[in-house]
Amino acid sequence: MIFPGSTYHALISLAFGLTFGGMSTLAGENPSQVKVTYLRDDGKKFADPAGGPRFVQGEVSSGNFAFMPSLLPNPSVVLFDMSNVIGGRPEVFIPDSGQILGIFTDPLFPQPGKFSINLPIEPTGAWLDVDHDGVKEQGIQIYSLKVGSNLFGNSHLQQMEQEAFVQSYLTDFVTGEITEGIFLLFAPDDRQDFPAAPGNDGVWFSGDEPTVTLPAGYSLATLPPDGPITLDCSPRLTMGILERAETESPDFSAQGILKSFHSLIDILGERYAYTDLRQLDWETIRAAYLPRVKKANAEDDMAAYYVLLHELAVSLGDTHVVATTKNLALSRALYQGAQKTATVGADVFAVWGEDDELPGARIQVLSVGEKSPAQKAGWVPGTEILSIDGEPIADRVAAVRLPVGIGTETVRLDGQARNVLNFEEGQEVTIEFRLPGSSDTQSVTMTAGSYPKGGSTPPSAVRNPVSFRQIEDYGLVRWGDFLHYILPKLAVLEEALSVEQGRASGGIIIDLRGNSGGWVALYETMASYFFTAENPMPVGIFDEYFFDASQGKRVKVYSPDYKISAPNPDHAYSGPVVVLVDQTSASAAEYFSQHLQQLKRATIIGQYPTSGAGGSVERVTMPAGILFQFTQGGTFFAGTRTPNLEAKGVRPDVRVPATLKTELAKIRGEDPVLDAAIAFLDEHSDRLVGTTWRWTANIEMPSLKESPVKGDGIYEITFNRDGTLSVTADANRATGTYERKGYDQISISVETSTLALGPPESLGESFLASLGEVTGFAFDSRRLALIFPKSGNESFLMFEAAE
Repeated sequence: MIFPGSTYHALISLAFGLTFGGMSTLAGENPSQVKVTYLRDDGKKFADPAGGPRFVQGEVSSGNFAFMPSLLPNPSVVLFDMSNVIGGRPEVFIPDSGQILGIFTDPLFPQPGKFSINLPIEPTGAWLDVDHDGVKEQGIQIYSLKVGSNLFGNSHLQQMEQEAFVQSYLTDFVTGEITEGIFLLFAPDDRQDFPAAPGNDGVWFSGDEPTVTLPAGYSLATLPPDGPITLDCSPRLTMGILERAETESPDFSAQGILKSFHSLIDILGERYAYTDLRQLDWETIRAAYLPRVKKANAEDDMAAYYVLLHELAVSLGDTHVVATTKNLALSRALYQGAQKTATVGADVFAVWGEDDELPGARIQVLSVGEKSPAQKAGWVPGTEILSIDGEPIADRVAAVRLPVGIGTETVRLDGQARNVLNFEEGQEVTIEFRLPGSSDTQSVTMTAGSYPKGGSTPPSAVRNPVSFRQIEDYGLVRWGDFLHYILPKLAVLEEALSVEQGRASGGIIIDLRGNSGGWVALYETMASYFFTAENPMPVGIFDEYFFDASQGKRVKVYSPDYKISAPNPDHAYSGPVVVLVDQTSASAAEYFSQHLQQLKRATIIGQYPTSGAGGSVERVTMPAGILFQFTQGGTFFAGTRTPNLEAKGVRPDVRVPATLKTELAKIRGEDPVLDAAIAFLDEHSDRLVGTTWRWTANIEMPSLKESPVKGDGIYEITFNRDGTLSVTADANRATGTYERKGYDQISISVETSTLALGPPESLGESFLASLGEVTGFAFDSRRLALIFPKSGNESFLMFEAAE
């Protein structure tokens, strides 16, 4: 998962320092120690500050790999009011009035991007008194520079859009206090003071700093980590952004094989997030690979180097850790040396029934290829594999080497089981098996080769970037990751929620099977659509730990206590939510699922836990275009050191067993997991059942004329879950039964009724008679329509939920 935002900021060159009137007095300091001078853009001094700063300009770039076009499809450069951050309320988002918008005069990508910001005569941010002198005064406005991703196309940045990719100040990893920065200041007059240097505690804005009097209007303050500020009042200010040294993605591409390997192990030993969880000894790992590294270095064998880096990545058992390359020659070397592609012509799977603790103990044949050794041996779907070359099948499964690292035991066993019948070309194997319905054990010797397996299908995967369709009474939304096509995904999600709210659907199904993850702020934003402003989503339910170079160790990163909701309140969806996952749902897809699960906002349904890829990633550039990705930020349940995802994944609330029946259904193009989701919503989210519906109007066809129910009588019907119903028909009460036939067909039988006489204008008898003629039902927005034939056309009894 990618965590751009407050954890890293891009590189900058600092402005020159200036003084007002040749000299400025620092409270508690010798005035001669600070000299502030106005400079023009060309460096010439001028005494009159009139017509001071009118523009802010600069360049933006970052050395972190995550600063990429796909995450910034619509970048915004903004001056942000800092009153909430400095004033101790960093969790409060900045309103539009506290944002001064700029434009990119040169595109952000390829880096650097150039920007320009026109300054208003007087900004409209919040005023902040930061001199702490005990005198009540208007104060000043303070702005930082931020570059964020404008996801919704609004002029200003909202909620998690404000968690900028890069910004003009740095904070302490642990406390969140500002340690250095570049800020645009606005003083309403020349009587406002501002911190001139850090106080005794070494941090800014803590209240014990010496101060300097600011000139009226705008000025640019550069706050170093340990010295006095500099002020720039040039008409055209140059402002930049700051980036921590440790957040620049390492680049060892100019190093040789041996040196780059040592550099990589040093970085992993320092920054890999789960060293303790996996009980890794990096010096032991270094020593184990060093002979092969030295050999590859001596022979300048980059292919051998890539293969061993790949093996190192896989050995950690972390889905996030991978070695990749776009070099076809290196990829070919890995494929030829690591893959077993021969088969005996059968596809198999690990049975994981309701009573099985783990998959892998029972392996069954799923499909058999034509004219294959498996077919000649009489194998059919359901044939159980008992041993291979005398080794019990469970042991054989556990020994299968996979081409990728997988941290979750269940997912790893499933993958190993699906590959247990892969062999070397021409390899002779003896397999014991048992046919379905038989208790006899048989044995056959086969020679592996290139044979078809009978057309089985892989685990469900999302092929389109994003899609939305309606299934019965529910909406189904799919998207393939949280990384690409960001704006279309948000647009489709909003459209889906708008449509489903308009028809008052029974629930939303979010299909994240095959979703490979991506950007944390996008998962948080997409999850926020399922929360209202009155009941927002807390963001900080996980703690993050990163390496802090200043302390030389991993620390828990400070994070504001954000609470977010649907960016557009009209799109907030409060109905039932089901999320579908599988063993390939990874990283941000897992966080999305787990976040909603922990807050009891969604039910997770799937056959397997997710892949268990917890934390944020870093990418190291190695020689010959090799990229080594590793997990640098570890996440844990808030207030604990218990990993929330790593090596465990998200466990479904409703698990669909992996059986011969479900796997054969997949081959036929069916979807047992989606079927389970629909069945779950049918049982738990049936709007028809459990609500008392009050008759309010009739609609006649074909005119569509709607006539309200006349009189003061009350006419209501309640459908009970056990198939019974109760009716109020003005003065009478009735009971009966109903039977649903398919999605929208229903028959109603009114069986008993009281016989009280109602007023002459009562519609009780006609209401009961119409119920007996009902053949179907539908929902029109938030109303129930019971459909019955009348004069050759369909007519509708319209109901609203009774209060």
